Amino acid sequence: MSIDPSALAPYRDAMGPGADSFVIDLIDTFLSTSGQLVDGLYTSLAESDAKTFTRCAHTLKSNSAIFGARLLLNLCKELEATGKSNNLTGALFPLMDQLKAEYKLVCKELAALRQSIAAENAGKGPTA
Repeated sequence: MSIDPSALAPYRDAMGPGADSFVIDLIDTFLSTSGQLVDGLYTSLAESDAKTFTRCAHTLKSNSAIFGARLLLNLCKELEATGKSNNLTGALFPLMDQLKAEYKLVCKELAALRQSIAAENAGKGPTA
């Protein structure tokens, strides 16, 4: 499994009765914005823009941590360090391809989790 749903426990604890709606919002935000970060990594790598590359990797790393997406987080961490070292080369493309594959798995699992949460709350009031 690419995500760890238990990573959301602190958010659920803090939000109380509105937790499911909040978690759905977190998932929706990730699903709607993270693709731009992945695209940004590829674009900034192609343009040798280490600053943008580092920022995209850092943001995606942080967002991945929320969902316990450890492999994606670690790949982003490695890419972020590479960006900070200003060593952007074509040799990164295999790592980028690994990141893209893992990203797709994370998105698939988050979409399933979102659907599961929404189904559990069907009839309980607005959550999605």
